Amino acid sequence: MTDAFVPPYLLALRAQERPSQPLVSCIIPAYNEAENISPMLETLHHLLKQAGFKHELIVVDDGSKDSTVEKVLICSQTLPVTLIQLSRNFGKEIALTAGLDYANGDVTVLIDSDFQHPPDMVPVFLEEWRQGYDMVYSVRADRTDESWLKRLFTHAFYQLANSGCQHKMPADTQDFRVLDRRVVLALRQMPERNRFMKGLYHWVGFTQRAIATQTQHRRAGKSSFNYRRLIDLGLTGLTAFSNMPLRVWTWIGSTISLCSMTYGGWELLQTLLYGNPERGWPTLVVAITFLGGVQLLSIGVLGEYIGRIFTEVKRRPHYLISHIHPAKSAEDKQQYEHSTTPATRATDA
Repeated sequence: MTDAFVPPYLLALRAQERPSQPLVSCIIPAYNEAENISPMLETLHHLLKQAGFKHELIVVDDGSKDSTVEKVLICSQTLPVTLIQLSRNFGKEIALTAGLDYANGDVTVLIDSDFQHPPDMVPVFLEEWRQGYDMVYSVRADRTDESWLKRLFTHAFYQLANSGCQHKMPADTQDFRVLDRRVVLALRQMPERNRFMKGLYHWVGFTQRAIATQTQHRRAGKSSFNYRRLIDLGLTGLTAFSNMPLRVWTWIGSTISLCSMTYGGWELLQTLLYGNPERGWPTLVVAITFLGGVQLLSIGVLGEYIGRIFTEVKRRPHYLISHIHPAKSAEDKQQYEHSTTPATRATDA
């Protein structure tokens, strides 16, 4: 894929605004990642320290049932780790939202804890940020590691979501990315409860840079992201950023109505010319069941939108936090205690 054109003067201006010693916030959502979380935290700390970046590591525990929390707390004794424990499993999109609310850095890194996102690309992304890009994100170099069914579903999703849209959502993007603080502040202003983060990243705009990366295999454990969650996420993305499903069923309904009127006219002509002989029962049954199925499907699509409206108007919080374990070092503690609350920081944008 190609990046949207960014004027060189704008990149130069952004580059001049970058602090010489930025604080990097790394957000790592985790759900039952006891086998991966410690190596990931140690790897990120080593890479960022070697590159000369001050940093904080923010782990958002999304209701893990294994020893993920214990592993993170052990790492926090020696590493600048802040642990945010959500009260239950809210899903990855909400876990990322919680991490963004508590990120204090000049630049924020989003990365999975299972090593599928290569950590050694983080300094590369940060260097592009220094060059003036407000958002540097990963796109999959290929999908050969996925089944044909998942590839087909993903392709169909992007085709449908981008149909009729002026600003196309980049295909094959990942949550692995680097965000300037101005982007983080913009994302904090997004109030919707049904969150599709890939769409929100694209919607806020700013200067963006795509980098192709090779997705790695999980280092350990088994992913909890199955086809059911993939379909749920796809439906959330479609209903949050596209009216195309409604338009599709409008076209289908219009086509069926046109065919029905044409058939009715033909039957009228047949009756006037040749009389009205008795028609077969199967034709009537097929017509009734076909139209009934179309009506139920269209009602289902409409129901998806109404259901999400119902969720939004209740205005429940995005997430609930059961406990926050701030970083142990004195410097990190002081930085955390003097940071403003998420609600206050959201008004800064």
